[in-house]
Amino acid sequence: MAVWFVLHSVYICIDGLHNDKGYADAEIVLGNEVYADSSVSLPLKGRLDKALELYVNKRVKKIFVSGGRGDNGVGEGSAMKMYLIKKNAPAIDIIADNNGKNTYFTAKDFIAISDSMHFTSAIVVTSFYHITRSKYIIRKLGFNHVKGVSSDALFASKDWIGVTREFFAFYKYLIYY
Repeated sequence: MAVWFVLHSVYICIDGLHNDKGYADAEIVLGNEVYADSSVSLPLKGRLDKALELYVNKRVKKIFVSGGRGDNGVGEGSAMKMYLIKKNAPAIDIIADNNGKNTYFTAKDFIAISDSMHFTSAIVVTSFYHITRSKYIIRKLGFNHVKGVSSDALFASKDWIGVTREFFAFYKYLIYY
């Protein structure tokens, strides 16, 4: 079991830290903590800044921001959209989803939107250790042309918590969803 954990964790790190190149119709930005005043946490700011960079560099046409509602009731998708608008991203190109309470629901909501907007490709933007599971569930739900771009430039010691969590979360998704 320990060997499997190490091998899987190494794969998660390699996959997540390898930023896919190219272009896509849309990007999927997964949520993280949002505060009561609608400001975003540092990890979420990193994801949004990476998403904005991809948009400004014309690697994507639309930005799908998704998350749930935290304990304070603030919708992560709405807060993320506000952040991007304050950074001069046009509101017309940002789709906010406040029902993405986990990666599965974000993927499900994105696929519904992608059908109506005729998206054929996407780039998922999240923390590096979350890339593998995010791409997996999006593909499992039928959207095959998805790439990953990490919002993290470096590996920090606290990321081992995320890597460990992702080991268990990946297999939960494999079995449950």
